[in-house]
Amino acid sequence: MKIKFQFSKIIEAINRNLIKPKQKIEIRLDRLSMDPHRYWIAVAKGMERPFTGEFWNHDQQGVYQCFHCQNTLFQSDYKYQSQTGYASFFKHHKNSVKTIETKEKYRYSALQCMNCQSYIGQISKDGPPPTFLRYSINSSALKFYQPKKNQTNLNQSQK
Repeated sequence: MKIKFQFSKIIEAINRNLIKPKQKIEIRLDRLSMDPHRYWIAVAKGMERPFTGEFWNHDQQGVYQCFHCQNTLFQSDYKYQSQTGYASFFKHHKNSVKTIETKEKYRYSALQCMNCQSYIGQISKDGPPPTFLRYSINSSALKFYQPKKNQTNLNQSQK
């Protein structure tokens, strides 16, 4: 059974003080149009199952961007195979990722896109040199962009 929420009526009730939330609710309309899997990752800070994402074994040259705002997060030169089942990087693009410390004393911290604050994955300190960091990123939080010059080279090599 599907339940359809009418967010406009909820927002109207909050504005008319018919519903009094315990804490301030921030409803971003751009998030309401997302499919449930991407919403679960971006807003609820979920992680997809290992070895199921689109980019965990991806080896093409290009740029990995935030799925929601197209902010450049990682370059394919910084990607490596970590055998964790996630797209793993050892370095991020400058001023693109924000680290959020978790309350629990885990070995990792949460990562968000600096531009749209979407949750994208985790960072831990067991990566390769030179940074010794491992950025484990959800494939659903990424969009791959391949520059046109690489696409034309691929098309010529296929002929």
